[in-house]
Amino acid sequence: MLEGLATWFLNNYLGKYLENLDTDQLSISLLQGAVELENVPLRKDALRFIEPSIEVRTGVVGHIKLTIPVSRMRSEPWTLLLEKVSIVLGPQKFNQYDEEADDLVRLETKLAALDGIEGDWRAAQDGEGSSSSGYYPVTSSWLSYGTSFIGTIVENLQLDIRDVHVRYEDDVTNPQQISAMGFTLESLAAQTCDEFWSPKFVHRDPTLGQLDSFKIVSMTNMAAYLDCPAERYSDLSPSELATVLSVSNTTSTSHTPRQYILSPVSATATIKRHCLGKPLNSKKQPRVVADLQLDTLQL
Repeated sequence: MLEGLATWFLNNYLGKYLENLDTDQLSISLLQGAVELENVPLRKDALRFIEPSIEVRTGVVGHIKLTIPVSRMRSEPWTLLLEKVSIVLGPQKFNQYDEEADDLVRLETKLAALDGIEGDWRAAQDGEGSSSSGYYPVTSSWLSYGTSFIGTIVENLQLDIRDVHVRYEDDVTNPQQISAMGFTLESLAAQTCDEFWSPKFVHRDPTLGQLDSFKIVSMTNMAAYLDCPAERYSDLSPSELATVLSVSNTTSTSHTPRQYILSPVSATATIKRHCLGKPLNSKKQPRVVADLQLDTLQL
């Protein structure tokens, strides 16, 4: 049952971004309450939902660790750790444009919105205790926990991302000279809290009008740079890519020194999100309210 839940979580939230995500050996790791994956490559279409004209040239996640409090799943959060995230993006070439794939991305965006509305309906069904009338598209033993329980796990998930480098290489605009831009991030952490901004495991019941979720997000040393001219990193092997794009590597291998357009900066944010799946029709009800405390910016 726990194996099925962990497999669903990894496939549903990471499977659309990662290539060859092997969840067949989860039972061995779950005995220790943790699942670890090493050097998982990114899918070429992982970020197409952001902009269909951008493709992943190469990318790898060096370390993924999902920690599950096996004996305290209803009182302690799951923790997802992503380390050594190295991604090289590039413009999609005109002769590689796939109209059907573009339409599919737009369709998936609409389906995601419908899933949110359906999730509210399922939570309402669970709240009324009408398990016999509940609708579940997938038959699995762990669904006996109820979709409200699964939603609580996802909402209380603690996310910890370390050593991130995303780079965009343009070899189309000027084929004679590659230009690149990117950003680096030492760490990003997010955890759930209550309405008083105290980190804790939260049980939110939409049927009681509890429609707001609260998060604290902390970011450490994010920087942005421009390389022109630039070396081509998209041809590197995953191990070479992880070394070259490591946050600790602050130099460029090209003859021109790396030009930082944003020096490393840290920040903390409190985020209040209205979780109603339906569109908000009132101008007085924002979807997200955020309070950002930013260190001094050096441009």
